[in-house]
Amino acid sequence: MKYILDVNALVAMHHANHPFHKRFHAWASGLAAWQFFSCAISDLGFIRISMAGYNYRLETARGTLEAVKRASVTGYIDALPPPKLARWVASHKHTTDAYLCQLAATNGMKLATFDTSIKDTAAFLIP
Repeated sequence: MKYILDVNALVAMHHANHPFHKRFHAWASGLAAWQFFSCAISDLGFIRISMAGYNYRLETARGTLEAVKRASVTGYIDALPPPKLARWVASHKHTTDAYLCQLAATNGMKLATFDTSIKDTAAFLIP
């Protein structure tokens, strides 16, 4: 199985003091880097959270993201289809999650996430 990493998974992968860092690595230890994918939305979220929550400067966040991707996330989806949001989207809080699920399903993947509120068959809750 291939996985698009949700923003929370990509952040947990790198930031050792993230509450799900150990949980991410326990799950990922049985998988290979070729199974992990990112996209512009996940990348942008990583940069935003790294700057806002971990006090990274833009250059540091961008460089860290590139290093993480070289080492651990070998796939990238650059063809982003127009959004066709699922019916379970009830508020603005679900739009990005629904789009990432659409992107995963379109590419025969799962969205690897820690977000228990995503109710989509394309979502995979990281154990």
